[in-house]
Amino acid sequence: MILRAAAAAALFMATTLIATEASLAAEKRPNVVLILADDVAWTDFSSYGGEARTEAIDALAERGVLFTNYHTSPLCSPTRAMILTGVDNHRTGVATIPEVLTPEQVGKPGYSMRLEDRVVTIADHLQAAGYHTVMSGKWHLGQGAGDLPNGHGFIRSYALDASGADNWEQKPYMPYYQSADWFEDGKPARLPEDFYSSEFIIDKTMEYIEGAEEDQPFFAYVSFQAVHIPVQAPREFTAKYEGVYDEGWETVRTKRWERAKTLGIVRPDAKLAPFRDGARSWDALDPDEKAMKSKSMAVNAGMLDAMDHHIGRLVDWLEARGELENTLFIVTSDNGPEPSALVPDWRFELWMKMNGYTYELETLGEKGSTGFIGPEWAEAAAAPGALFKFYASEGGLRVPMIMAGPGVGAPGKTGAFAMVTDIAPTILDLVAAPAYPPAADA
Repeated sequence: MILRAAAAAALFMATTLIATEASLAAEKRPNVVLILADDVAWTDFSSYGGEARTEAIDALAERGVLFTNYHTSPLCSPTRAMILTGVDNHRTGVATIPEVLTPEQVGKPGYSMRLEDRVVTIADHLQAAGYHTVMSGKWHLGQGAGDLPNGHGFIRSYALDASGADNWEQKPYMPYYQSADWFEDGKPARLPEDFYSSEFIIDKTMEYIEGAEEDQPFFAYVSFQAVHIPVQAPREFTAKYEGVYDEGWETVRTKRWERAKTLGIVRPDAKLAPFRDGARSWDALDPDEKAMKSKSMAVNAGMLDAMDHHIGRLVDWLEARGELENTLFIVTSDNGPEPSALVPDWRFELWMKMNGYTYELETLGEKGSTGFIGPEWAEAAAAPGALFKFYASEGGLRVPMIMAGPGVGAPGKTGAFAMVTDIAPTILDLVAAPAYPPAADA
């Protein structure tokens, strides 16, 4: 059961959230949209200093609270366990990610790699409180019977059980997986031919929200694949950013640091963490490699832009339905940027050929291609923090987080410390939902 009081205090006070059971009893309870991006760096959104045009997210930031000192786990599954429960990930059974589980950890307490039976999610709480609970996108919290979203409080769900998958087709993105398994309401499902992950995830979210009864509030967990490997985006989005990254990672990192100071994301005297030992200099790359690396980051920005575009579709759709003003939005990331570089590695290149992938400049990011940004760009994206995903450093732990909607205080920024475990209890406080199951002494 979620221990709400202590975990919620910092976040509740930082945003001057004002919601009481008495006030909510007299009006319709707020809807909740929890948007979780994948591997988005602290300064990736334009409201945090990034180059991608994230207008829909920025608009939410302008009418809500933008957090500058919010932290997660450095790994995706542990963060996902904590954001949905408010409980430390070791207590949920998801101490790490299955892909790096060691033989010594198998079977040990906290390492079941699934949300264990005693764990209660925010969806469990809200469904018990009368909410229509829906989920679409990446799950990565278990894959057996009872371990998918329909076994953890979600009335409707369309979920990828793996760490990631192709964004254009139903196929895996690396040799660890033999297939890309999606499930609708716990049953195996097939993606449509015109699939693109960010578009499809929003389409399913809207479809499921429509299933709510009249005047029934909803909780939607929207879990994007963007910008997890493989980094892929429609050509029209990538084209906006071609050439933007030609100056290289040192320059982009410095510019993000300067913009972050101007925007008030960091203090004016904040230092820029140095590149780690062993990082390559942009000037050491030959022209062909520079072109490929610049295009890779353009695809990354395009993928962010595409995600934001589809978030904008959801916002506009809710506004047309008269639901927008009564919807609480939370937008954040599961951890810092992904540093892994899959090419060159002859084993991965062989696997690519066997699975219909290319890694070519002209088609980078498009259907049939694979893509990644690599460690230097990941470190640039995490500016001014050090390192990136997988590390308990500011680059791995500090990510963007925005809250907007009913109960959130005056628009602005807050540097108050907040943790991923604060999200679930804060939602419950904002909507005045009782804990479920009720405490033994209730």
